[in-house]
Amino acid sequence: MDEDPTAGPPGAPSDPSDAPGPAGAPGLPGTAGPPGGDRAERAVRALRTTLLVCAGTCLALGVLGLALTVLTTGSATRWPGLSLLATGQLLALVAAAGAWAGLRRVLAGAPPAAVTAGVRRLLRVLRTVLVVLLVAGVVGWLVARPSAAVAVVACALVSGQAAVVLHLLQR
Repeated sequence: MDEDPTAGPPGAPSDPSDAPGPAGAPGLPGTAGPPGGDRAERAVRALRTTLLVCAGTCLALGVLGLALTVLTTGSATRWPGLSLLATGQLLALVAAAGAWAGLRRVLAGAPPAAVTAGVRRLLRVLRTVLVVLLVAGVVGWLVARPSAAVAVVACALVSGQAAVVLHLLQR
């Protein structure tokens, strides 16, 4: 008899990629994804990406705020810059929480189209709120501390990148 010595037990899948993976892992062969099929899998992927990017944005703004704190000890530019970076960080954190809540809803079986539309709406609102708060913060700090103009504008531009991220994610 010519049997393949690498073959597994009788009835086992011949291709390792056909083997069942972890239960409930979307996108893996032989597994059940989230309720709702392909549309739900796309929603899970989009919401997971949104969650990770928003959390990364929050982390990056936090690191920049920490660096600003260390580099400007005793300087008049510390608080204006930190307040603008913290504004972007806070709204990125709210966006990440919204994406997390949407992801949980889709995994629990909620209609993916309605959930993703709600998260997109949240990202659009947060983007607008962030831009308005940054402009108000720049104006307020320029009136209160004109000597910190460069730091205020620079930190507002850095924090404004979170608005660009929110815009790109909501598309």
